[in-house]
Amino acid sequence: MSFDLFKYLTTLGFFYIYGRLILHYGELFLVYMLEDKILWKSHSEKPRILFLIIGLGFMHLMSFTSAKISPENYLFQFIILLAYGVGFYFAFVTWTDQFSNNMQVKVALPLPEKTTFKKADNFQLKISEGQLEKLYQGLMKYDLLYPDKTSLQDFENALTKDWNTHDSKIHFKMDGPSSREFYEFLSTTFSNQMTIKDLFIKSGVVLRSDGKKYKYNTLKNAPIRTPVSKQNDALIDIFKKLS
Repeated sequence: MSFDLFKYLTTLGFFYIYGRLILHYGELFLVYMLEDKILWKSHSEKPRILFLIIGLGFMHLMSFTSAKISPENYLFQFIILLAYGVGFYFAFVTWTDQFSNNMQVKVALPLPEKTTFKKADNFQLKISEGQLEKLYQGLMKYDLLYPDKTSLQDFENALTKDWNTHDSKIHFKMDGPSSREFYEFLSTTFSNQMTIKDLFIKSGVVLRSDGKKYKYNTLKNAPIRTPVSKQNDALIDIFKKLS
């Protein structure tokens, strides 16, 4: 390999890279001077400039190094030419379509908001007005409700309407185990979407005889402490007439 051949090849390389660079950025400069809008694609231009700096840096370094090496040292001349070729490739690849496509920023489309289904603020109790009235009258018959604190309308509102749309309350005259059994009879007799916590704790529409909320642990452990409540027979009779 002669030194002249190396110089010839490197000169062609510089002409090509700098020619493409001048054509590309000269066009942007001309558009800027004409006060037109510049279409600056930063997602591809920034990597292109970085690759050009690396590539041209290698090319100039190898060209300078070649001038300092003896032309008869073919091994070093070959190594320098290979290194120059690597620099040229770094600069050349920036003008290919593949480079532009690979550097495209993939704009992440916003994910659709996950649909969340909020649980209704009521018991979703499927019970007719006639059945509600029979249930109310049955509880009154066995003295399980406070009539002066819980009217039929209160009873209906509490069991069928959204909890935050009224001020109605159900005031039971039942202890924890009996109230637990009332929930079990009610939830198995009529279609619903309520838990024992919904009925006695979360809703706030069902109260103890003293006007306070029930304690969840008392209701939860009632079957263990009292398998059969005091009002078991009364509740069986009430719900048997509703079946």
